[in-house]
Parts: sequence; structure tokens; C-alpha cells
Amino acid sequence: MNGIHLKRLDWTMLCTIFALVGLSVAFIYSAQFKSPEAVGNNWYKQLAFAGLGLGAYFIIVFYDYKVLSTLSWWIYAGAIFLLLLVFAFPKVAGAHRWIPLPGFTLQPSEIAKIAAVIKLSDYLSAPDRDTDEWKTFFHCAAIVGLPFLLILIEPDLSTSLMLAPITLAILLYMGVQRKLLIAGVASVLLFAGVVCFWVAHETTPEIEAMAKADRPKIVLPEMPFMEEYQKGRIKVFVTKDHDLADAGWNKLQSQIAVGSGGLRGKGYLQGTQNILGFLPRTVAPTDFIFCVIAEETGFMGGMLIISLYAVLLGRCMRASIRARDEFGRLMTLGIGVMLFCHVFVNIAMTIGILPITGLPLPLMSYGGSFMVSTMIALGLVQSVYHRRRIR
Repeated sequence: MNGIHLKRLDWTMLCTIFALVGLSVAFIYSAQFKSPEAVGNNWYKQLAFAGLGLGAYFIIVFYDYKVLSTLSWWIYAGAIFLLLLVFAFPKVAGAHRWIPLPGFTLQPSEIAKIAAVIKLSDYLSAPDRDTDEWKTFFHCAAIVGLPFLLILIEPDLSTSLMLAPITLAILLYMGVQRKLLIAGVASVLLFAGVVCFWVAHETTPEIEAMAKADRPKIVLPEMPFMEEYQKGRIKVFVTKDHDLADAGWNKLQSQIAVGSGGLRGKGYLQGTQNILGFLPRTVAPTDFIFCVIAEETGFMGGMLIISLYAVLLGRCMRASIRARDEFGRLMTLGIGVMLFCHVFVNIAMTIGILPITGLPLPLMSYGGSFMVSTMIALGLVQSVYHRRRIR
């Protein structure tokens, strides 16, 4: 069933999207209005990206989402091709993450997350799929593992890790080797703890220069297979006094910005951490946009943003419950988990609960690829809800 019937749309979701985009444009302007020459007038670019994303949103809603099931291999293959294509272009900021296009840069990892959700949902929703078989588990691992590895070696650890909770939620719902999944999660958590401990106690040139009597009691060899900036973020998280002038600066200033907002904030365009440049203007409109909002609108503004996300995520879960088939149910579940992880990790890192990562805030952070891909994902949710089973 193609077409759009206004009465069947989830207007609550649509209004929430408009509210978040409107706030995004307003606070991206606030994040750079004192120094437009430093980062450019990103607010009107964000408005253009949102318009492009809304166009894609309504196109997706118009067409029956079931067509994606028949095209899932092509969508998946196209995403893998784009992930490979990034390595044909020079590194930017030490990573192969973007494909330069006229007017903007494309980040294929954002598309790959959605493609992996679509392919995994199509595979598991097949009527003859036996979720108790081992081969089902390993096929799912292969579907997600390929984009995971390609994103990881760009390198983009934080984005690649987003595939893990998405896959876990879908496989747990379908009952695919639950004991193995739980054991796997426990192993990953143990591994993460070991990595944090190792990085926190690895040797450094400063330690090597110390006399043996003055060295820390625990000194481990240098951690391999990790970039220095990744290890720096972990050290900032696990130690209170590490590198406050460099890798820890953003964490420190983001916490000051959020805490200084108080109950009602300092007022729109009045955030001192942002205006005075303590919170770097290069990251304020992107990964740390929540800090700008919290400083200027305080606890009440922060809770408003969180409440809007709670509504949006609730509508995703409602669409999953009301889906007319298993494919739509799994796809909307995966998209809902993906959005939740982005919101939770981004806000948690700004207040010091999690290490600093490069994960943006959906519909709020500045960025063309992420804005359009988020709109596409929400368009898929709306398409499923639009064609829901009527009770």
C-alpha cells in the first residue's frame, strides 16, 4: 500500500521531530554566533540538512516499507561498498570516515547502521528461520560483523560499537541463542574492564624517566591496537587528574557548562562557557550541543530535551508493537535501540558518566549525514506505523 493517509500518521512523532529540529537550529546558532568566522554559520546549513532529511522522511513514508525486505541485500551491499569507498580518499583528522561530495561530506557509517538493521530484520523475519540453530546466530554475527569491522578500522570505535546493542536487542527478542548472548555480553564487559585497567596503568615516557623507586606500583606495557586519542579518552574517564589541559579539557568544560546552568539557565545566547570559548566552538554545535542547551536553559531545559527524546523513543516502541509483520517489528525495534543508545551515550558523556566519544545527539547535533540518516530511520518507523495493524 503506497501513499500517505494523514489520519494514519503518528502526528505525535512528527511534532516531536519538528520540535527537536527547531531547538537544534536555535542552539547551533547560539553555539557559534559570537564567532561565525571560526566555525561558519552552521545553523542555516543545519536547517538545509533538516529540510533534505524531511524530504527523504516523507518519501519513505509514502512507500510501503515491505519493499525494503526484497531489496535488503542490495541496500546492505550498497552500504558495504560505501564503507570500502572511504579508503579511496585521503584521511581527514587521521581517519577514513567521509566521502567528499559537492557541498557536503557523506559519512557512510551512518547509512551502514540502518542497512545492517534492515538486513538483520529481513533475515530473522523469514518464516522458515529457525532461531534455535547455531547457524542462525553465526549468520547474524556475519551480517553485523562486516560493517562493524569496516567502521572499526576507519577508525571509528564509538560508531562501530553502536551495532552491538542493536544486534543484542533484536537477537534477544527473537530468542536466538540467549545463553550464548548473555555469556557474550559478560565477556565483553569483562574485556572492557581489562582494557580500562590496562590503559590506566600503561607505561608512559614520563614513567620510564622516573627512578624505579618513584614509579607506580603497577606499570603495564603500552596498550597495542588503540589510537592515542582513544586511550586518552579512557584515561580521562578513569583518572580524575589526567591531561586536564588537553584530552580532558572538553570533559571538564562540558561538566562545568551543564552544572553552571542551575535550574533555569543563564538565558539564551548567554552561556559563558560557550561564548568565552572554554567549551571549544568546534565541538559545541556537534557532540556537545547538550552542554550549550543545559547551560543556557538549565535543568528545566535539559529535562525538556530528555522528555522529547522519551516521547520519540516511546513512539518507536509503539510502532514496533503495532507493526503488522515481524520484519517491521524488528526494524523499528532496532532503530529505537539505536536512537536510545545515541541519546544516552551523548548526554552521559557530557556529564561525566561515560568516556568522551564522538557520538552525536540525534536531530540536535550539527551534521548533514547524521541528520539525514536519522530522518531516514524515523521515516522507516513512521512507514511501519502508517501501515500498522488496526485493532
